[in-house]
Amino acid sequence: MTFGARTMFFLVSFTIIPLAIMEAGDTRMASYDVTQYDLSIAFDLPAKSFTGRVIMSATTLAPISEVVFNASVSTLTIDSVLYKSQRVRLLHDGDIATTTLPSRLDLKTPFELTIYYHGVSKFTGQYDGGGVYIPDTAHFTHVVTSSEPNFARTWWPCKDSPEDKAPVRAHITVPVNLIAASNGLLKSMERKIGTATYHWETRYPIATYLVSVAIAPYVELHDTYIGLDSTRMPITYYVYPNDTIKAKADFQNTTQMLGFFARHFCEYPFFEEKFGYAEVDGSTTMENQTLCSIETQLITGTREHELTLLHEMAHHWWGDLITPATWNHTWLSEGFATYAEALYLEETKGAKQYHTYIDRFMSARIGTYAGCVIGKSDTAFWDSFAPRVYFKGALVLHMLRGILGDSIFFAAMRNYVNEPALRYATARTEDFIRACENTSGTTLQWFFDEWVYASADSIDRPVYEYFWTIQPGKTDTTRVSLTIKQPYAGKLLYRMPMSVSVWTQEKEFIFSMTDSLANQDFTLSLHGKVDSLQIDRQGWVFKSLRKKEGF
Repeated sequence: MTFGARTMFFLVSFTIIPLAIMEAGDTRMASYDVTQYDLSIAFDLPAKSFTGRVIMSATTLAPISEVVFNASVSTLTIDSVLYKSQRVRLLHDGDIATTTLPSRLDLKTPFELTIYYHGVSKFTGQYDGGGVYIPDTAHFTHVVTSSEPNFARTWWPCKDSPEDKAPVRAHITVPVNLIAASNGLLKSMERKIGTATYHWETRYPIATYLVSVAIAPYVELHDTYIGLDSTRMPITYYVYPNDTIKAKADFQNTTQMLGFFARHFCEYPFFEEKFGYAEVDGSTTMENQTLCSIETQLITGTREHELTLLHEMAHHWWGDLITPATWNHTWLSEGFATYAEALYLEETKGAKQYHTYIDRFMSARIGTYAGCVIGKSDTAFWDSFAPRVYFKGALVLHMLRGILGDSIFFAAMRNYVNEPALRYATARTEDFIRACENTSGTTLQWFFDEWVYASADSIDRPVYEYFWTIQPGKTDTTRVSLTIKQPYAGKLLYRMPMSVSVWTQEKEFIFSMTDSLANQDFTLSLHGKVDSLQIDRQGWVFKSLRKKEGF
């Protein structure tokens, strides 16, 4: 998901208002693991309604006598639930549906529930909402679903938790003049009088928030990605008829972007299926697995939103392949995808553009990113999708690169994304820290403690007040005395390695130091007459600098 106020963010500071709250999950859902979903759904677009059936296959992780799943009572009505072809007792309250089984199931027992339901669309297409969006302006010919973080439950019954990923078969019935696009591979399409049913299937596990349906009178555009081993993979774009020329211009670098990620990290993770974009209405741009939703206003024919396209693509490595286990760890998805934008600029336009882009994240007013990058809550929407998750999350990776150096940093990123236990599964921040520490051979908990876990109400970066003087040394040696204070050390004391550049008339001298005290003195010795001094000239540390005339 692309941050909704991205453009505004770079112009002015803003205040986030908690517009939506996510409901906590029921711990009883931890007693089983979903192994397959088979979803059938048919839409009545003028009525803004739909009917469906979900066959949920699962295995018990503990002895159970009831099965609990998610279904929003505000949009879904469960008509019946069948277990072994027999109707079972159902209690539906809030977002939780509880079924009572006729007999107790032992540990590691496979079982299957068939859930029949119908629902209505109440989603209006706003950034912090979700569900089925059927805009009036499309004359009831357009549909898009948006499910992050936990809005899948508003349009199909499921275990709506990112930690439980499973393959999905989706059978989508629409009016015959429309095309229904979804995740994975299109296995077949069948027409009946007035309707068409599209049968989609994922071979890879998928989190419920990444399951997508996009419906419109689409024109299909096709391209081919050639992988690192010269294997070919289809790319499909679903665009509105009037936007085909603009889409061809905007999507022209898709294969280049896929190749960028493949070379630097690993091959596109869903190579056996496809990659694609689907044009949609509303504020519903989203990294749905193998088929990103791109809102129509971003398709302009000018490539001005190419970094947004790249952002959603990046999630296929960070978010879709390795999914945050809970919404506290959203920065593992959004922070990484935001940082990928800067990396791609570096790849295509050079280091200067990379640092200019990073500087835009750093230029936010002090306090804009206050709070933990890893959320304190798994249920508050703006705790999981705040600016600090996207932009400070990206800065964490930028600073980590500065500390480790390019070779170790990129090796750590590759080791993380290629860890067998994490691929097509889920991760927590601790998993990323472990990959970085194992790769670098150094302890990095101190870094993540202050930049990811630490919470401060008013500051989000170190403030350094500094003062320097020149003292003549022996022979032709000059000594520079540098004092650095952290005035907000009482709230959060930062320990950070930094460089100090000192210029003489002849050259630049670069010193490495680590500031870790509320008030710390450094002595720098060099040859020549000193003209000027600058802390962290290349901008590897997220900070605020204040030069003083003395303390």
